[in-house]
Amino acid sequence: MRVGAISWAVGAWLVFCGTSCNQHESRKEQMVNLEVVTDNPEAQLTNLSAAIELSTNDGSLYARRAIVLLRKGELEEALSDAEMAVKLSKNTPASLFVKAQVLYALGKPEEALPLALRAERNSYQSASLYVLLSELYLQRRDLRQAREYVRRAIELSPADEYALYYSGRVQEAATDTALAISSYTAALEQAPDFMEPQRELAGIYIARKDYGTARQFVEAARKLAPQDARLWYYQGRLYQEQQKPDSAFAYFEKALELNDSLPGAHFHYGLERYKRGDNEGAIFHLERASGAYRKDPRHLTALASAYERVGLYRNALEQYRLLLALDSRYSYANQSISRLKFKIERRRTPTDTATVEKLQRLDFNIK
Repeated sequence: MRVGAISWAVGAWLVFCGTSCNQHESRKEQMVNLEVVTDNPEAQLTNLSAAIELSTNDGSLYARRAIVLLRKGELEEALSDAEMAVKLSKNTPASLFVKAQVLYALGKPEEALPLALRAERNSYQSASLYVLLSELYLQRRDLRQAREYVRRAIELSPADEYALYYSGRVQEAATDTALAISSYTAALEQAPDFMEPQRELAGIYIARKDYGTARQFVEAARKLAPQDARLWYYQGRLYQEQQKPDSAFAYFEKALELNDSLPGAHFHYGLERYKRGDNEGAIFHLERASGAYRKDPRHLTALASAYERVGLYRNALEQYRLLLALDSRYSYANQSISRLKFKIERRRTPTDTATVEKLQRLDFNIK
């Protein structure tokens, strides 16, 4: 999950020492819903700062201020307070959890994980902690651990929409889309305006070629998150299926503007550029999609052809060989390989001949 100029929503997931927080915008998924805070965040900060001046050794005050700063998206300041909370409260599990959340929001999952695990080992039990651990293990592609923690979250809070959502994430990662649909639907039953399950369902139904159902989820989710890159990509796919290539092209372009790490957007945008004769543009985007689409014949064929058109014959040869290894029935790949070998040999021969003639002129005697 994590990568590129991503703009995802993150909740301040902890109710700490009687204080709750609203959601704020950062680069991560929502983790847990919280009670609505009626106080103005700026007023909260003023009050907490005044309290800290009077009681500089109270770690809980720093933790509470860290949560407010996290909600506001002031992540570096939140981290400073979280570190002070851990230091003053002698590693209490709640303070460890606060710091883990901030590190996660800062895009430092490798640092967040051990802190979250320490909070758990110190008997801190909450659905929000287990959801965070599930997400962190999902990022590591450790589905066994991710599944275990989301199970614990649901055990503690069976109707928690975030626990249900992450259950769907784990199931989808394990390619059990039927169960994932069930979990995402259950999450939406608890919170109809929860965008992420709608987005995930859109992706599943597009993969199933059920474009009518996918369209309903894309439209609903885009009302909630109009700048979500994946939703722009999904809308582009829907336009593609409607035979509207210009609209699809524009939506893929916008998706990559918002998040340049989406392999699907690179793939389809690259194909569109290839169809328009923009070989350099096609190569750039198709190369970015190679990790996810390296076994897709459309990817290999378009990339090979684009390479050949710009004279990168060896690169093209490699792609056709990959295509043939994927399925020996692609007979045209054999023809392309023969053609490219001839072009490579023809390009190399003049250089070899010139070298021989030069050596002859210098009258080298090889004994």
